[in-house]
Amino acid sequence: MANRELWVAGFPGYCGGANTELDHNIDLWRRFGVDVHLVPMGDRDPVAEQSVLARGCRIHEYCDNIFAGKMVVSFCNDIFLKKLPLIMQHGRPAKVIWFNCMTWLFEPEKEAHAKGWIDLFGYISDYQQKMLVPQLEAIRPVNAFRCTPYFNAERIERRYREWDGSYRMGRISRDDQAKYPADMWRIFDRVLLPPGLKKKVYVLGYGPNALVKTGKAPVDGSFDLLVWNSNAIPAAQFYNGIDTMIHKTGGSRESYSRVLLEAYAHGVVPIVERDFAFPELVVHGETGYMASSSDEMSFIASMLAHDPAEHRRVAENGRKHLEQLINPEKCWAGWKQVLQ
Repeated sequence: MANRELWVAGFPGYCGGANTELDHNIDLWRRFGVDVHLVPMGDRDPVAEQSVLARGCRIHEYCDNIFAGKMVVSFCNDIFLKKLPLIMQHGRPAKVIWFNCMTWLFEPEKEAHAKGWIDLFGYISDYQQKMLVPQLEAIRPVNAFRCTPYFNAERIERRYREWDGSYRMGRISRDDQAKYPADMWRIFDRVLLPPGLKKKVYVLGYGPNALVKTGKAPVDGSFDLLVWNSNAIPAAQFYNGIDTMIHKTGGSRESYSRVLLEAYAHGVVPIVERDFAFPELVVHGETGYMASSSDEMSFIASMLAHDPAEHRRVAENGRKHLEQLINPEKCWAGWKQVLQ
């Protein structure tokens, strides 16, 4: 098979959906013989830099004509959108592939589409595609493709945390008000545990922005609480320390939710909203749970605390389900057509 070449406007990282999606996609591309050229458009993580070099990628410094005649992809990189006028002026790329990782359009994205600068829009869920394509079609015709995001579960040790007298719940997001519900503390507070279990709550990615949305945690001692700002501890450390992830958003309208895949991989049972892209990823009662209200989330978490065998069954199903969701051949199918 002849090597294919792909240029990336941006750089992988370990915080945020777009950065981690790119990081795992590099594993997929390299697995199928793609030559990957990375062009950082902002700060780059030194650990990620060593990782991509070890995987055979090449790193280039940005200049306005770097993408001339090249096939370039960008995952929700706003700097790339802002630079597109200059990029086009200094030599049009052979193909521009754009992934908007949100469920709303950016103004520079609309402008680029109106001028025909984006050749192909990639979408990571049916929900996201249905939300965004009609808005783009109102501007001009759209070329779109559906791509199943890759997640390299081989990076994560398959394990299950044995309960040690405590039932640990948590959530992980970046410090963004749209990621947090106003009633987050109430959800955790209303979870009821059987005698002998101590309630603990861990939140990673919690900072001043989230605090504005959720207010301060209760201080009545109803549960032990540990919070960290983004990247304060490795994500794996967080997941290995919890049993159940309660992931209610605060208006972000999840287009996919990689934290759900991470929960599956680490043996954590996810409880999510019955909305957005979640119905495409969760088999309710088998691989995780979907809820229509905050109180239902608390009820499900309580039920699991009273039934450890059920909790473990769903956790083990989640890991098996993940392996079906991110089958490499399935994830490669969309890219194979694009990179012809």
